[in-house]
Amino acid sequence: MLLNRLLLGIENMKLTKEEIERIIDYEVVVDCYTIDEANMGWAVYMKENLHFPFEAEYLMKRKSGESQWKQVSVVGNETDESSFGGGEWYVEIELEGLIIPARLSELKNIKANKETMQTLQVWSCRSL
Repeated sequence: MLLNRLLLGIENMKLTKEEIERIIDYEVVVDCYTIDEANMGWAVYMKENLHFPFEAEYLMKRKSGESQWKQVSVVGNETDESSFGGGEWYVEIELEGLIIPARLSELKNIKANKETMQTLQVWSCRSL
């Protein structure tokens, strides 16, 4: 589960279910009446609350079928207000000298500041 992977080593920063619901209701989707408005709210929330760069591990898959977890630097958002239609959120990662898009859900063992970690926790609970 994404939430469990995000929270490894940051138990003292975890938001309660009530805090997450408050953030979603009063910061993310406040005054949203349609799915498009809610998606825009999520995009703005992610853009304003993720702080780059931060470190994570990414599962690199080779053409041969071999997979290996690699340490990466997450350097920015790939997804923005104009490209988010719900579903996955994409970030840009630096991997072996290249900047490539990666699904947020493909990252684990994230090491970031408190606000970014809490934002990722809220994001992982967005279907509440």
